[in-house]
Amino acid sequence: GNALTIPLVPLLLRTWLDLRLAYRHSPCDGVVLVRHEGEWGHVCNQEWTLKEASVVCRQLGCGQAVGAPKYVPLSGEVVRPWLHNVSCRGDEASLWGCSLGAWTQSQCPHEWVVVALCSNGTFREVRLVKGRSPCAGLPEIRNVNGVDRLCGLHQEEATVFCRELGCGPALQASRQGEGVAGKYMTCRGTEQTIRNCRLNNNLRKGCDFQQDAQVVCSGHMEARLAGGEHPCAGRLEVRRGLTWGTICDADLDLATAHVVCRELQCGMAVSTPQDAHFGQGSGPVWTEAFRCTGNESLLFHCPRRPGHQCGHSQDAGLRCSGEFRLVNGSSACEGRVELQVQGRWAPVCAAHWDLTDATVLCQQLNCGNAVATRPGGHFGDGDAGIWPDAFHCVGTEPYLWNCPVSTLGAPACARGNAATAVCSGGSARALIEREAEGGRGSAGRWGSVPFLVQAEGRPAGTLQRPASLPRSPARPAAEGRTEPLRRPRGGVPGRRVGPRAGRRVGPARRGRRVPAAGLRRGRASL
Repeated sequence: GNALTIPLVPLLLRTWLDLRLAYRHSPCDGVVLVRHEGEWGHVCNQEWTLKEASVVCRQLGCGQAVGAPKYVPLSGEVVRPWLHNVSCRGDEASLWGCSLGAWTQSQCPHEWVVVALCSNGTFREVRLVKGRSPCAGLPEIRNVNGVDRLCGLHQEEATVFCRELGCGPALQASRQGEGVAGKYMTCRGTEQTIRNCRLNNNLRKGCDFQQDAQVVCSGHMEARLAGGEHPCAGRLEVRRGLTWGTICDADLDLATAHVVCRELQCGMAVSTPQDAHFGQGSGPVWTEAFRCTGNESLLFHCPRRPGHQCGHSQDAGLRCSGEFRLVNGSSACEGRVELQVQGRWAPVCAAHWDLTDATVLCQQLNCGNAVATRPGGHFGDGDAGIWPDAFHCVGTEPYLWNCPVSTLGAPACARGNAATAVCSGGSARALIEREAEGGRGSAGRWGSVPFLVQAEGRPAGTLQRPASLPRSPARPAAEGRTEPLRRPRGGVPGRRVGPRAGRRVGPARRGRRVPAAGLRRGRASL
């Protein structure tokens, strides 16, 4: 009869009303605030772990704790301490079941103010984007509400980012400049996860999201080709962290070459010139060799193992195929010849372009055989400058980049002087009949009848070589000779790119584009 009865509903209400998480987008992420005697204040703990944070998340119905960082206040921000020295086992139903210290507003160091991040909160992952590897790029935090772009990171914040991504120490922090608004984060640099840093949710001006405004970790790795006649050919250079170096030609196999070309958006590997063919590099010669399978999207993802020792006289070289297409014609098999290098489409110059070159391209595009070329500008000028590469095919090459290539000198190819091709796989017969009736033939530009009709006993599109097609020998190296994919010294014999024609990758302004050296989309033809 003398037992004390406590109403259940008010007690349940108290467990919800007297605890909350603040200063973030979600009620399940933020600084831990408690209310006592009608006033809200911070929890002050020198030791704050996932055990205490787990109880807070459980009490608020926010799932499990995923972070228990200390609070990093902004400059001038006032800390109101209230509850001191909370200690939990981790299985309590609410914070009130833990051991609670004093309720006092005595002084509390900023770094003792605590935060709880729960699994039902907004935070999901951190990443570096728009870089050439997962270990370099623009810093972002992905949450349930979208993506927060961060800017103005200093070395401390970059250090935590790189640590969380498993990318080693930070070598470069993103630099602040004028640009799009973004959010700022404050870290001490000792945190094991970015969750333990303070994110200011107020947008601020001054983010520079250009190429140089990036975080670069020591684990970053990317490739480039230098010293070649175009961006998809040259001496292979690999960047590790902030340092560029070369690799021994004996350590470059075909699978690795394919991955580099793919990373550079340059199609597939055509040849691997040796003995510093594109000139000797500077900086270190990396002694760690890549052992790619050929399916990786980035060199960064390839396994590595000890490689050869060599000097710059044996720097590896690489030629990639690029991608070709025909655009602005009546079908995907006729039009202006365009080449894509590193994501940029531009016309090929009509200088030295003839029916023999067009024949190789038509076969490469699965468009049968070349029946004509048109004067420059016949299919439009294109939206970009003209590539200065000139092809010198003999007609038997499976792909255009197997032909000898030379670079046109000054002056550059005039705008509008773009190479063209009309292939038999399109509407070539109708086009010829139509133009013959109109008397608009192009003397000296047309192929002979075998280019127009299907050879008996052969599938359509099979090259039937006319007698007029020359069988000239390949030109010497000084004029742009292509080098075969050779066996690296001390390595496994490389296999040549197969004769399989490339597949159509997708529509491009009524054009057909395919990788220029036997591959299937997404994997190397090894």
